[in-house]
Amino acid sequence: MAIALMIFFSPLCRGSGGEAMCQQKAIQYTKDFEFRNGLYISFLDFRNNNPVIASQLISDYNKSSREFFDKVLSKNTFTYTDSTGNEQTLKTDDIWGYCSNGIIYLNHGTDFNRVTIIGSICHFVATVPMKIGTSDPFNYNDPFYNPPQYTYVSEQFVLDYESGKVLEFNVSNMEALLSRDAALYKEFSALKKKQKRDSIFLYLRKYNEKHPIYFPE
Repeated sequence: MAIALMIFFSPLCRGSGGEAMCQQKAIQYTKDFEFRNGLYISFLDFRNNNPVIASQLISDYNKSSREFFDKVLSKNTFTYTDSTGNEQTLKTDDIWGYCSNGIIYLNHGTDFNRVTIIGSICHFVATVPMKIGTSDPFNYNDPFYNPPQYTYVSEQFVLDYESGKVLEFNVSNMEALLSRDAALYKEFSALKKKQKRDSIFLYLRKYNEKHPIYFPE
């Protein structure tokens, strides 16, 4: 398969004037693309394939272990050395995600979740809390006050590669994403309600095929 190259405009690389962004080659994503293993502090780190790598992390764990990043993120915080040589400590819950053994995990809901489809519209499943019952916010001092109760459910989500937003994987959100492609949007809009529900995965894949994404080479 031929690999497409393009010029990648990195938002992390700017000229002395602060406006001009540097250019570098980028490669079209395919299933053979190799992500760098490490921690993504932000969504842009993922888009730039620029994680905090093992050698930057200050840890007693074996850095050559396949479970190294999982072990680091099992703690509430972690410490790493940034590009200026300064040590930074962050809360595990505050980072965007990580890559381990070439697999992307996104922080959403109660855990880091494997991203099963990568493209202009990424897809993953996450466990999220759902409130059950109601409570009166003015009765905190009541000795019989019952705090809100939660249950945990697995839900499907999508990550919009253009904006970095995580959305529920449903008809209305897919319709909004597909509106960027006039032909696909017209097709999808013409379907009946049940057909739309049954076809959102199909149209996710169609959109990704027509709109490939790129990562720095």
